This record gives sequence, C-alpha cells and structure tokens, in this order.
Amino acid sequence: MARVLSGRALLAVLVVLPTLTAWNAAPVSAAGGSGPGMFDDEPVDRDVELARLGYRNGVRVVFSRDELSGDWGLRQDGEMGRNAPLAYDDKQSMLQTYLTITPRSVPVPRVLLSEPPAGTPTPPELAYRTIVASPVVADDLAAPTSSAMSTTAVRTCWDLYWDPYNWAELPGYPNPASVWHPAKTYYSSDFGGMKMYSYSYLANCGGDARHRIYYKSGGSYYKHHDYAVAYAHWQAVKKGSVHRYRKVHYDGNSGDTRNGKYVG
Repeated sequence: MARVLSGRALLAVLVVLPTLTAWNAAPVSAAGGSGPGMFDDEPVDRDVELARLGYRNGVRVVFSRDELSGDWGLRQDGEMGRNAPLAYDDKQSMLQTYLTITPRSVPVPRVLLSEPPAGTPTPPELAYRTIVASPVVADDLAAPTSSAMSTTAVRTCWDLYWDPYNWAELPGYPNPASVWHPAKTYYSSDFGGMKMYSYSYLANCGGDARHRIYYKSGGSYYKHHDYAVAYAHWQAVKKGSVHRYRKVHYDGNSGDTRNGKYVG
C-alpha cells in the first residue's frame, strides 16, 4: 500500500526527508559551493515544493511553484535503462497531470487548484479527492498507465523525450561518450519569442551533467532550476505559467542527451 503524508504533520518530516530518500538529482546550490560555470551572484528564484512523489519503478516526481515568479514546475527524475518519465502529455495542466499520475488515496495540494487559468472547467476527478495544505509526500506508488503517460517502458541513452521539439542532441552510438556536446543555451527568442512553458530533458550517459532553466523579468534572466543529474540518470522538467522570455542552459559534456522545446 502506498504511504502518504500530508498537511502540517509533514513539515518536520520534510526537514529530514532528503537524508532518508535516495533522489538521483540534487540542486547544484546544495553542494556547498559554486559548481562549474556557476556564479554566486546569479539571481535565483526559490522553488517551493507542493508535492513529492516516489514510484515503485524508481521514478521521482516533484510539483512546485516559484516563490517570486509564480511559475509552476514539474520535475521527473529516473534511471537510464530502468524507467521513463510518467507524465508525457504537455497539453495537460499541472493539476490534471497530478490527478492522472496519482491514485485517489493521495491528497491534492490546495495551492495546485489555482494553477489552471480562470474559467477552466473543474476536473471531475476532484470530486473523489481530499484537498490538503502543501506539501504532500507519498511514496511506494504504482506507476500509472494511460494515454497521457510515456509509452516507453525503459529509457535509453538514445531516446528523445519531447517530440515535437525545438532542439535535440543525441550521444554517440554505440559509445555514448564518443560525442562531445559543447555548452549550449537555447533561448525562447530563437523559437518565436515569449512562451508560457519551457520543457527540457537531460540524460547523463557520460560524465557530469548540469541542468539549468531561466525566465526573464525586468531585463534580466533569473534561474529557477539548477540540478546536477547523476551518471546513468535522466531528468525531465516543465516550467512556466505566463508568457515570458525563457532559456535553457546545458554545460559541455560527453555522452549526454539534450532535448526540449518552448510552447504557448
């Protein structure tokens, strides 16, 4: 049976949760210093977690909202050759995605109810769900299967995640590390200008891999995602809510897969 915690009782649990649960991606800023290409004065928005979900197949999912920008976030982490991202349908709202990938026994964060634009019909599934204060933590969940999920049971180094896509870089075959990808920044201004959402996928089949996502406000770019992805692991991220100029940056690396797009 899935284990679920929610509401005020979780506050103490969340303080120690990172030391109890093996997550395969960690914020670069949590490493106790600046990583490669990271500047101490680089603006960063605080990511407030709304829900943290763990699945039996090893996939970890986090729903969040930026403290300053108000942008919503959906992060999925997993292991190469073992699993694949659960949420695939980029046309779904964050709320609908949450309802799709969690069973009725898992509460819904109240804050997430305000994510769909005004006038959006209330999902009928909410009638069967308990609404609680954030954050929600649940583990030992069965991986769902539906048309809104990725149909690929196992992710390999040569799989792309977002399709259609604005950019796609694959590792070498059959040796992933045989292809070097230089550091690269993809700007939404190169793909139509301001966009509501950025979608980015990074798989590490080489050495170090770092995943950074930004939004622009008042003439400056602000970072609202900065994670080191472990070797032989992948990470898929959706960020956004309103039209903004956005960018995704990958550090130079051998043997990684970099794939993404801007929409809206």
